[in-house]
Amino acid sequence: MIKNWTGLAGIGGVCLCAMLPQMVFAQTAGTIAAEDKAEQDVVVVGERARKPVVMDLPNSPKARAIVTQDYIEHTVPGQSIFNAINLVPGVNYNAGDPYGGNGGGIRIRGFDASRIAFTFDGLPLNDAGNYAIYSSQQIDPELVQSVNVNFGSTDVDSPTASAAGGTVNYRTILPTETLSATAVYSHGGGNMNRVFGLLNTGDLTASGTRAWFSASSQSYDLYRYSKVHKAQYNARIYQPLGGKDFVSLAGFLYQHRNFGYGTPSLANLNSVLGNPYASSSNGPVRVDPTRAQFDKLFADQSNSYLNSTTCALPSQMQAAKGTVQDDRSSCTNARQTGLNPVDTGNLRFNSLLTLSDRLTFSMDGGYAFTRANGGGSTVFAESDANAGQKGANGNQYGRVGGGVAQGRDLNGDGDMLDYVRAYYPSNTQTHRLIAIAGLRYDIDPSNLLRVAYTWDRARTTQTGEASYLRSDGTPWLPFSTSDASNPHAMLDAAGHVLNKRNRLTYSILHQLSGEYRGKPFDDSLSFTLGLRAALFRRNMNNACYTIPGSGSEAYCTSQTQAQVQADSRTKGFAPPYTGRIKEYRALLPNIGLTWQMTPAVSLFTSYTKGFSAPSTDVYAYDDKVIRLGGDEVKPERTDSYDLGLRYTMGIAQAQLGGWYIRYDNRIVNVTTPVEGGGTISASRNVGGVDSKGIDASLSVSPARWLSLYGFASYMTAKLKDDVINAAAGQVAIATKGKSLVDTPNWQYGGRAQVNLPFGVVGLSAKHVGDRFVTDVNDVKVAGYTLVDLDAQIGMEWIGLKKTYLQFNIVNLLDKAYFSNLGTVASKGGYFNFGNPRTVIASVHFEF
Repeated sequence: MIKNWTGLAGIGGVCLCAMLPQMVFAQTAGTIAAEDKAEQDVVVVGERARKPVVMDLPNSPKARAIVTQDYIEHTVPGQSIFNAINLVPGVNYNAGDPYGGNGGGIRIRGFDASRIAFTFDGLPLNDAGNYAIYSSQQIDPELVQSVNVNFGSTDVDSPTASAAGGTVNYRTILPTETLSATAVYSHGGGNMNRVFGLLNTGDLTASGTRAWFSASSQSYDLYRYSKVHKAQYNARIYQPLGGKDFVSLAGFLYQHRNFGYGTPSLANLNSVLGNPYASSSNGPVRVDPTRAQFDKLFADQSNSYLNSTTCALPSQMQAAKGTVQDDRSSCTNARQTGLNPVDTGNLRFNSLLTLSDRLTFSMDGGYAFTRANGGGSTVFAESDANAGQKGANGNQYGRVGGGVAQGRDLNGDGDMLDYVRAYYPSNTQTHRLIAIAGLRYDIDPSNLLRVAYTWDRARTTQTGEASYLRSDGTPWLPFSTSDASNPHAMLDAAGHVLNKRNRLTYSILHQLSGEYRGKPFDDSLSFTLGLRAALFRRNMNNACYTIPGSGSEAYCTSQTQAQVQADSRTKGFAPPYTGRIKEYRALLPNIGLTWQMTPAVSLFTSYTKGFSAPSTDVYAYDDKVIRLGGDEVKPERTDSYDLGLRYTMGIAQAQLGGWYIRYDNRIVNVTTPVEGGGTISASRNVGGVDSKGIDASLSVSPARWLSLYGFASYMTAKLKDDVINAAAGQVAIATKGKSLVDTPNWQYGGRAQVNLPFGVVGLSAKHVGDRFVTDVNDVKVAGYTLVDLDAQIGMEWIGLKKTYLQFNIVNLLDKAYFSNLGTVASKGGYFNFGNPRTVIASVHFEF
């Protein structure tokens, strides 16, 4: 919130005598307590130490940045919290839209989101199966106290099996000791409306029990996105136990519905714009449309990437017997079937207990639930005689026989002549339990030891049930259903729900960790030594047959294995399996040093070994079918090195650091031959990547009313090996020496923030350099510079001391650019339109 209007000592004008230890949030309660102790004696030199305008730089041996609510409150209300770290060196976040409801992509030092561990109050956020992170499904930014970014490293007790590229942890606000309420209403382009409310109870008991409750709702219909609606509900109860001891219980419930939108391919761009990006022997094709070309791409209705807003299908049970219902050309690219429903939530427990003057115990745990899919549809041929036939649009029509040769009348017209479109999403549902116990022993005021144990168990089901669509193409059931008695379920000839996959996986992590922090030799030298011993296990079960050469398609049937193998159409399909166990063990050391060279200057250096276990998708196919002539997929591993200098004195804070990451056993999908003929897309280790770079940042407050921040990052990431087709013994993709996709060499930008008597005005800018779209580097997308403006105007002049208006303008200069990329091997790619200029106005009430 805006503070101290008239004194001009608000943001950027706080006088400090030492670093604020409570700002150094990391992962679990145990890590927070350990870092608080380590930071207590770090002195900030100067009479007028002021808060940095974007991020804090803790005096840590690791490269780390902390973005706090002081900056978060100026960002777009309701946007993903990951948007708040986009000005941190080395981070590149591309929002799917100005409001965050369509997700976005994030990379840190070239690592994509699946290789970065994201945590929420110390508990893991990444998908347990494929480690994906969904930026739209995060807590409201008003409830985030801080976001902690570890570059290429993890905390020793990080509860993750995939953190090769570092960690991002955000922590929620604590309940206040006094009663208060906050309400925010926002309105923006595309008829965006958002309401947020927060109630702090204040102290409820003499012992200080307090809580907060919040809710928000947002909806909009923005250009290509069709309708988006999301709502969430949060609560936290906190009980202080004296000193730093506490127990806390928090809950999060989120529901998201949106209709998908198309992303143009390189072929689409060439088709609409007159082939300006044809392949060239003179170097990579650089995709850089003008504003006029962007407008033409938006206006063109002949290309499928726009996704039709209209869809018409015959109603179920309406067709006449003997006539053909043919949906092969109906609703092939409709927004209605591109639904992206999400239901998710969690319960989080955190605690810290002092057992003696030297011994401290921490306990963190929780339960998380997620159910989601990405929508989609397919056409089923009622007769098995038509199964496998391809129409003019290239669709592969599903098989509905289910072991009964005559097929099934799907639309109820009394014949089996029809081609019926069905809602056919890929559903994922996860139930997850996490527990982290830690014990810290203070050897003396300057040295400590701590140990921790982490247990993480996730039960994930992956299914693909078919169900009926309404006549306008919208599904009756956003998640379809496995209940054959449901009238909207689509059944096969044997009476089972049509299904394209049916997998069950248990992902279990056991981890022991230990760490020493202290100053064993000299008060100017701080050491950190840690070791993680991780055992990660997947117990995998597949109830369907795998179809060679089909990508991810499976054959789910009630037939016996003998019947499947006897049928010429299904002979050679890999049988179902149960209890396939894959285990991965890793010893992951880390070491760090901070040398306080002068009161204002410190040197830091660290080494961290990282690890990322293969995802469940790696083992979607039977080992006996995939014959590659190579080894089983191995975990990805990294060795991360950092070396840098920090400067902190009064009005300024700066950091300059270099880093190097050796990345081995990189996993990619490769098309390879299989036993019995055909090919399949399967995951393989393809070698390593060498990444190196320099990050620099400077925060300065030359006056109490002015705060400035600037940053620059330069990096290179080169692939060390070609992708080899092991069975054929030849190069499949010539990637050796090529740059990593979607990774700019240069990023730089900054922010200026002015505190005025009536409010705060901020201007932020960021440049992202060119990015390659293909693995062989023959297509790249042009870089771009975005400028955002924000302002908070206080209402104290009309007697509302804690009320203000906020204005945000995203992409102030209306720059035409592509944001998220869909990368491919060569001569192609997919390009997500960047956000146009968007204005958002909000009113913030606080009582």
